[in-house]
Amino acid sequence: MSSATNSATVYGGDEINAIVLDGGSYTTRIGYSGDDFPKVIQNSYYLKTPTKTLFGGDMELPRLNQEVIPIMKESIINDWEGALAMYKYYFDDVLKIDYQEQPILITEPVWTTKDYRQQLVETFYEEFNFPALYLARTPACVSFQQGRLSCLVVDIGHDQVSVVPVVDGICLLKNSMKTNYGGHYLNDQIQDTLKSKYLDLSLVPKYKVKDKTATVYPEKAEYVERSLPENITKSYDQFQEEKIYTEFKELLLEVPEKKMNSSNAQHMASVKELYGQDDSKRMIEFPSGQSLEVSMDRFRLADALFDPAAYPFKDSQLAEKYPKNNGELSISSPYDDYRPLKRARKAESGQSTPTPAPENGNASTVRGLSQMISHAIASVDIDLRTSIAHNIIITGGVSLIPQLTERLHTELLNLNPGLKIRLHAIGNANERTNQAWIGGSVLASLGTFHQMWVTKAEYDEAGVDRIFTQRFR
Repeated sequence: MSSATNSATVYGGDEINAIVLDGGSYTTRIGYSGDDFPKVIQNSYYLKTPTKTLFGGDMELPRLNQEVIPIMKESIINDWEGALAMYKYYFDDVLKIDYQEQPILITEPVWTTKDYRQQLVETFYEEFNFPALYLARTPACVSFQQGRLSCLVVDIGHDQVSVVPVVDGICLLKNSMKTNYGGHYLNDQIQDTLKSKYLDLSLVPKYKVKDKTATVYPEKAEYVERSLPENITKSYDQFQEEKIYTEFKELLLEVPEKKMNSSNAQHMASVKELYGQDDSKRMIEFPSGQSLEVSMDRFRLADALFDPAAYPFKDSQLAEKYPKNNGELSISSPYDDYRPLKRARKAESGQSTPTPAPENGNASTVRGLSQMISHAIASVDIDLRTSIAHNIIITGGVSLIPQLTERLHTELLNLNPGLKIRLHAIGNANERTNQAWIGGSVLASLGTFHQMWVTKAEYDEAGVDRIFTQRFR
């Protein structure tokens, strides 16, 4: 009996209690297939002290010489030792899984290399002894969650924004795009604005504050510092300070209806009139007890997602983190030239084929969100454009910024006048932020999915190239 047959025999039942692991740059999600939500939702960071490694809630307590270390960069593991220790903690101590009885589905972005995928698969076989596993592309999981096997998945995450066409459940790698203008980019824009514009604003992290008195900027902050251990590391302090910018982003940012930065004086006058009113103002209290009233800035900062080139950093160190990026990926793969089996009919004579409009002048060096999506649509086969444009899925935590989908829809209509644009964004925040994991949960729980699991024996027998090109597509 072949190893493939063995796999089908062991996992051929409808009830497979598989593990689903969705690792992101900001959040790691782990749970059981068939569940509505993951059991574990934690930061993709861990604490390292001279004597031990800590995960989860332990990160909130300041300790001597503790470093905050991320396990991932752009949704790819960059600290294998820390990542394996974190996964083992959640597998053994939290979920208490039985490795011999449960296969695992692992989500991955489209820009992973063959060497990385090979290391990922072999590590999970050897370190955890899972009997079988499957690598699922994150955009494909999102498409399954939405029940749209042909779509364009726009994932606005922490480290990156990605735009990936999916056709018949398979990601089109050559047409995929990615930039670093995501949630962390917005945090850095917020930091840059607050520190350069509001010079007397206190941005002390919460863990340093013992007591505080309420003040309103430009009044100075009045607070009592907490007595802390010596040698609090820079990485821990930055991790805690980052929470200030994340809270600012989640509470205050709102995408404006129109561009906020223009050389046209008349346009800027209308922007100021529209967003400088009292009903646009919001107040935020910082951990120091100091409050700040914000109006125009909360719209301008969100506008940077759509036009990064118009918002250069004042801080040179922050600027160096974001070189000009047009989003184009150089992905080569044996199945780049995938085409659907059924081709659409050619347009009748006298009818025109919808063609996306040309991009603006900045698009060749720096693309904002709308330009990336338009470029991805224009890059796919002409027969696919109509269906792709009609099924644009918006996902990721940053996509929850108010009015983002409305602005995006307006700009895409303007950039693609010949196409019918339709956006699909789940209204429930928990579902949207966990969309890839939920899609993986649905996929792994299907009775027909049993033939997709790959055992260690089958992996060794078939070889890396065959498994990656025929099974983990």
